[in-house]
Amino acid sequence: MKKETIDVSQAIVKIDSCGLTYKGKKLELGTPIEDWIKVLGKPSRDTDLAYVWDDLGIAVDDWQNNNKEVAGVYIFFLNLDSPEGKSQQLNHARDFESGENIAARNMEGGKSLITDDQVKKFNAENELKKKNYIYPFKVYKDVVNLNGFPVKAGMKVEEINSYRADLPYSGKFGYVDEDIDGVNDSGTTTETFGGDYRAPGAECKDGRLQYYELTYTATKKLEYLKIGYESKSDYDSRKVSEASFEERKEKK
Repeated sequence: MKKETIDVSQAIVKIDSCGLTYKGKKLELGTPIEDWIKVLGKPSRDTDLAYVWDDLGIAVDDWQNNNKEVAGVYIFFLNLDSPEGKSQQLNHARDFESGENIAARNMEGGKSLITDDQVKKFNAENELKKKNYIYPFKVYKDVVNLNGFPVKAGMKVEEINSYRADLPYSGKFGYVDEDIDGVNDSGTTTETFGGDYRAPGAECKDGRLQYYELTYTATKKLEYLKIGYESKSDYDSRKVSEASFEERKEKK
């Protein structure tokens, strides 16, 4: 694949093997949410999933660690105002749908069964509901510098991987096999489709992994980039598995 030259040197968000910087200020996963608020400012909202900065297009999750330490950062390239957001395609908003989409789904004899007034009512209710979702009111517009290579709105996973092929280690994004059957459910390993892709990361704070995930909609649009921090339970399980593997090697 021919790669476009994308300058990441001035990116607002720069993600390193451990942690990231926002406008040059260092942030680390596994640290208290208060440290992030000092850099990002006061969050716009606190949802069930994350703290949301509506003007930045960013959300920060601390609930998975149960100790107010940051477990993940989401950088959003789509939100509820996108065509995907209005048609129940976003990963954390499957129940959100615009009045126009509802009207289009309820056609009879070439005419919608939903009136214009009902469409307006649905949309007015949606405006009130938006604050309950993780999606920022504004999407992230800039390119993200991920390990020295670009991630930005509209990029397909194969394009992102074409840059990451230059990494000195295996850092490509691979399909996450949700049903654990060992099969890429898209039927292909080279094209983007709806779902999650994960890239390996490095051991960081307390020996826990920092990893990366791309989530795509069914329409193959990049929804968000997540920078995740391995949970304590996953860390413990991984260490047990690694110790067991080393023990088996020694017995051979």
